[in-house]
Amino acid sequence: MPHILRVGFLVGSALLAHTAPVRAQSAADAGREVYAEHCAQCHGERLMATGAAPDLKLLRADQRARFDQMVRDGKGQMPAWAGMITDEDIDQIWAYIRSRAEN
Repeated sequence: MPHILRVGFLVGSALLAHTAPVRAQSAADAGREVYAEHCAQCHGERLMATGAAPDLKLLRADQRARFDQMVRDGKGQMPAWAGMITDEDIDQIWAYIRSRAEN
């Protein structure tokens, strides 16, 4: 019986290890669509704005809380998106940005 449990644990671990990257890619794919609809006009199609908007490819992974706050509350010329897009949309946009990040 312990051998069966060990095999089950190993199989389950392998499945989870494979599922996480697929889920992250799926979120990034969905984020690309949300980004195109709500963000690309100011931040550029390739996440590299040429004007006053920041280059989103330069956001670091540890800046997630800052990103969330700026999206919800707005900053400078960027309007507040709270109530206009969902938390899931924000998660997906972040996944897309991180999938294209330079750092």
